[in-house]
Amino acid sequence: MIKKEMTILDIVEKYPKTEEIFKSYDKLVGKCVLCNNLFDSLDSFTADNNIDLQDLIDKIDNSI
Repeated sequence: MIKKEMTILDIVEKYPKTEEIFKSYDKLVGKCVLCNNLFDSLDSFTADNNIDLQDLIDKIDNSI
């Protein structure tokens, strides 16, 4: 189960399929998420970019 405290790196490392989910946010945030936010927790990434945290967690959970 994905928790908001997990970093993007932790998630992608453990579940490589989730890379595509994070890449889908590149246009929305205006930069490569995996290049610029790898060490951010989901909580801080979503807060900094005005993204719905629970929606992102649900997408990740459904993909793994």
